[in-house]
Amino acid sequence: MATQPNPPEDASKDFYAYYRFDPKRDTPNDARNTLLVVGALIAAATFQAGINPPGGVWQDKITVDGVTTHPGKSILGSEKAAFRVFLFFNTLAFSSSLQMITYLIIGCPFYLEVLTAIYCMSFTYGYSTAAVEPPGAVKIWVIAIAFILAYGLRSSHQIVKKYNKRG
Repeated sequence: MATQPNPPEDASKDFYAYYRFDPKRDTPNDARNTLLVVGALIAAATFQAGINPPGGVWQDKITVDGVTTHPGKSILGSEKAAFRVFLFFNTLAFSSSLQMITYLIIGCPFYLEVLTAIYCMSFTYGYSTAAVEPPGAVKIWVIAIAFILAYGLRSSHQIVKKYNKRG
């Protein structure tokens, strides 16, 4: 545990300034560890929400409002628009957290093993969400965009920063 050379002021004066990262007080390692914990929690929560969607899954094959349900498929999937929005943003949060974890562990021991686990978890997430998705509820390109969007945003941000430095 790193020692803090300048202890923070009283939190009651300025709550946000008290908890904000301060390079004079906090080490980069502390910030990285905090981000890894937050990223892991987001990845775990979104993975769980993806494989066990809100409302659960249908248990039996019944007819509800003239629509036949499919056992093991998401109840939320009956509302296709709501399910698409949920799955898109859940997948975006999942892939963003995995991307953050990937960037934070570059150069660490067992990087290749952790990266392999991240890729395997991504495929598991994709197959699991497809398994609970009702037939025709979500198109594959919606999930692909959500997975790729996090990486695209980071890349475009880096390109813009590089371009602004030159110009």
